[in-house]
Amino acid sequence: MFSDSGYIARFAVGNRTRAHLPRLTSREETLRKLQRSYASELAEPFLEKLRRISQRTDNWDDKGSRQPNPIALHKAHNILLNFFHSIIDSGRVWKTPFLSSDENGHITMQWNNDTHELHIDIAEDSEAYIKIWGTNIEHEMHLSILKPSDYVDLWDWLN
Repeated sequence: MFSDSGYIARFAVGNRTRAHLPRLTSREETLRKLQRSYASELAEPFLEKLRRISQRTDNWDDKGSRQPNPIALHKAHNILLNFFHSIIDSGRVWKTPFLSSDENGHITMQWNNDTHELHIDIAEDSEAYIKIWGTNIEHEMHLSILKPSDYVDLWDWLN
């Protein structure tokens, strides 16, 4: 179900083509080339985790959680690879997310740094993200629909 053939060679950068991307610094260009040369190796940890998540059955956590939704799994696979390629093509350093499924069968992705968290929730019919930079739900969190054009901006906010 999660063959990455064809995906590693192709990538998306939101709604921007390569010609519309900002010019990379020499450091960013070096990182981009290095990460692209190791794209398969860098992608393997999260692709393997998605494969393991896809094996879960109902009540996988002994708390009644549903098995991961197959459509959400497929969408998560595509979103994660596109997000990955957007980040490495922009010359930024990729960090593998924490991946899981939740009680509703949605696929969840999470990245953390010292002061920020980025959570992505992928359901059969929606993709959303939440940015967290504190504990106040009204003033230190932001929830929105995930769009490919957001990937690099979200990454810059996180890092």
